[in-house]
Amino acid sequence: MVTQGISPRALAVRQPCLSGKEILGQALESRPSCPLCAAGPERQDFVTDQVFGSRDQRSAFYRCRDCDVHFQHPGLTPEQEKKFYADEFEAFMESRAGVAAGWRSAEGHIRANEPNRLRRMEYLRPLLLPGGKVLEVGCSTGFMLYPLIAAGHDCVGVEPSGNFSEYLKQKGIRSFPSVEELIRTDAGRTFDLVMHFFVLEHITEPKNFLRQQLKLLRPGGTLVFEVPNVADPLLVLYQIPAFDGFYWSIAHPWYFSEKSLDHLLVSMGVPYEIRRDQRYDLSNHMVWARDGRPGGMGRFSHLWGDEFDRQYKQALIRGGTCDTLIGILRKPK
Repeated sequence: MVTQGISPRALAVRQPCLSGKEILGQALESRPSCPLCAAGPERQDFVTDQVFGSRDQRSAFYRCRDCDVHFQHPGLTPEQEKKFYADEFEAFMESRAGVAAGWRSAEGHIRANEPNRLRRMEYLRPLLLPGGKVLEVGCSTGFMLYPLIAAGHDCVGVEPSGNFSEYLKQKGIRSFPSVEELIRTDAGRTFDLVMHFFVLEHITEPKNFLRQQLKLLRPGGTLVFEVPNVADPLLVLYQIPAFDGFYWSIAHPWYFSEKSLDHLLVSMGVPYEIRRDQRYDLSNHMVWARDGRPGGMGRFSHLWGDEFDRQYKQALIRGGTCDTLIGILRKPK
């Protein structure tokens, strides 16, 4: 079921013996308070209970009217989460993105993510110091790190996935299963740049997560990350039903908008900025509209060329209906 909220009238059809006040009370009882800003249940709007990968878990997403964050309730337990990322994550991601995304093959994953690496380097390059120390949290196969190491940067990774962490060891990248393990093993180490990409939406306690990384920065260092933008054009502009059933993931406790990300970052107490970006191209959007499934990146680009795709992405970015938000935080000197 997908709706903008559970109305008293809709519930009254199911339970005609209850008064409107009683029905509204029951609806509110089933809703949580906002875990980001603590606004009460009466400020939470039901979004959907179509949660990709939920299996037997009865999860739903809600939107907070106060801070605008979209959050999952109930989410995975700590035990379920640990098992999921250690043993099941690659298979789960393959079920979402398909074999071409390379989640079962480290080399395939690196090849599939080269366009993402190049896109990110456009804004990372000015943030990198010559020979600087770089930490990537959730580095997967290390595809962002290999070129940085080749350029002379001192790189460390954090990766909880069993399969990918083994690959990192084989490639000689120093990595840890968690930030906590990094801190225990190498106390006092600091970095010039800490980065993570599509990780924050997986984290149960995002405020603690970001504060922990700020502590790992040297004075004057930079923390940069990407998250999905809940104003994704397939969701809010084109409103493709199949994408709505695909988008909301059991792996994500959160989906951020610009407003809710601003609410989170202002609590960090350091200078920050939020930028917009667009990963997926017009071909991908056309395949979603035609076939109702992911894939299709670049499939039709030969018909109109790279410049048309660039302009399409820029139009989405200008309008705010783009698929990615970039957060940049700077630790004062």
